[in-house]
Amino acid sequence: MDLVWLILLVFAVAALGLLAGTSRTRDDLRARGRWDTRFELESRRQTHTDATGMLICRSCGTGAPERVGRCPACGAVL
Repeated sequence: MDLVWLILLVFAVAALGLLAGTSRTRDDLRARGRWDTRFELESRRQTHTDATGMLICRSCGTGAPERVGRCPACGAVL
């Protein structure tokens, strides 16, 4: 009889685990998809420099060297 209760307990815990793991809503999945899309676009974006290696910040228009990676004025990614 103890073996039967043990098996039922294991199945109950497994069922609760499955229910808890699959409780994502459609809004969560859409938000994740939007984040993934934005990340992909940002990671594949190409920046073109002039002969001096200077980039212009898209947010504030400040010029910064290409190797810096971030705008010195506003901190945006170049």
